[in-house]
Order: sequence, then structure tokens, then C-alpha cells
Amino acid sequence: MTLTFMPGAEPFELAGGEAGVLLMHGFSGSCSEIRALGRTLNEAGYGVFAPALAGHGTSPADLLSVRPEDFFASADAAYREAQQRYARTYVVGLSLGGTLGLYLATRYPLEGIVTIAAPVFMSRFVAWSVPFAKRWMPDRNVITNYSAWRGEVVGYRTTPISSISVFMEVLAAVKGDLPRVNVPVLVLHSTGDQTVPAANAAYIASQVASADKTVRVYPGGRHLLTLPPYLDMVQRDVIRFLHSLEAPYVIGRHAMSKGAPL
Repeated sequence: MTLTFMPGAEPFELAGGEAGVLLMHGFSGSCSEIRALGRTLNEAGYGVFAPALAGHGTSPADLLSVRPEDFFASADAAYREAQQRYARTYVVGLSLGGTLGLYLATRYPLEGIVTIAAPVFMSRFVAWSVPFAKRWMPDRNVITNYSAWRGEVVGYRTTPISSISVFMEVLAAVKGDLPRVNVPVLVLHSTGDQTVPAANAAYIASQVASADKTVRVYPGGRHLLTLPPYLDMVQRDVIRFLHSLEAPYVIGRHAMSKGAPL
């Protein structure tokens, strides 16, 4: 089946070396919101594979048929694609993309994961209101992406309430599995995030089993930290983290080329 994507929402791939990044966008967004970060990661030496999540980048109506297992399946398929391309695979995910990255970390041998404004729970108001709204008006669309309204990114300005309920189910499933995450983790968030509570950052770090875990919560900021002016600090921290994990491989290759013992 060939999908017709909104202009700017298309999945993309940037060729690189042995190390690659599976880069995933957020709920109601598209690859538009991670394209600039992808270019920077590629310039830093990493291959980049950025797929569209299930039901995204085409039409909000496509979310009506998406279930939690479809989101997980799209993440599984994306990981398998990335694994075929790279000797070492890292995951960098924005919002729901970060949540799905945590899901992947419970099932596959990732080299490391970066979550950017990723939720495993939402505010009490959202947690209370979504089930109520789904019961009475499941097919009604509500505003979910103000950045798309402002023209900052390509995404769904509104999404069906039923799809938000599915989104919440995904969060609950991943939240319960966090103790199974045992790979290096960098958790990025901002105090100015009015979409996903910043408390998610500390919670994720407290629940994962990873020995190597770092949390950075930026003062101010917003939910879409992958847009200027916040992009600079985010890409700096992401690249620093990836380089630290790649260092043993780089040093090893250098030693081998010099004939030195590893």
C-alpha cells in the first residue's frame, strides 16, 4: 500500500556509517518536526532513519483505525529496518517517539536511547477527561498540535478523541515495562513543556534499570524542543551522549589501524 504524505511530512533517510539513529517523531506530528535534528545527527557522522508512525503524516482520519498494537508494530518494523542498515543502532525519539523508543529498549539490543519530552503519563486533567470524552464523542476531533496550527511544523492540527485514548493506552503499557529498560539512557525535557508534564523525566530515570542514565531538564523551553531556538542545546546534548557511547568503537578502530593491542 502506497501512502500519500502531506508535503513536508515524508519519512526520510540519511546515509551514514556503521552507527545509525532510528529517529522517531511524536503523536499528531510528523517527520517535519525532527528533520533538522536528523540533518545535524547525520553531519555528526550517524546514519539516520526516520519513519512515519502508524496513522501519521497523511490524514487525521487515518488515526481512527490505529490501535496500540499498531504503534508498537510500527516501532518494531522501524527497528528491524534500522538494524539491517547499521552495525549499531541508537534510538532518538521525540514525545511519543521517545515513549516507543523505551518500548524498543525492552525488546531489542539497542546501543542507547535518547528521549525528548517523552511521556509515560499525562496530567491528571488529561487522564480524567480523555475517557469521559471518548465515551460521549469518540469520533470528534480536538486540537492536539498548536505548532501545526502556527505553521511551525507539518502535522495534524486536530485528531480524533479516540486516537488520544489509544495514545494513553500506549503510555500505560510502556510505563509498566520501564524496569525492563537496561541500556544507556539520556532523558531530556523542559520546565516550560505545557503538553507533557516535566515530571516524566525524573520518573523515567527512576524506573529504568539502566546503570548509565542521565536526565537534563532545561529551564523554560517548550514541548517541541527539536525546533529553534531550543534545537541547538538539544542536538548538542544528544550528539555528546551518542559520541560517548561510540567512543570505544572509534578508539578500537584507531588501535587496530595502528597495530596496537585492544
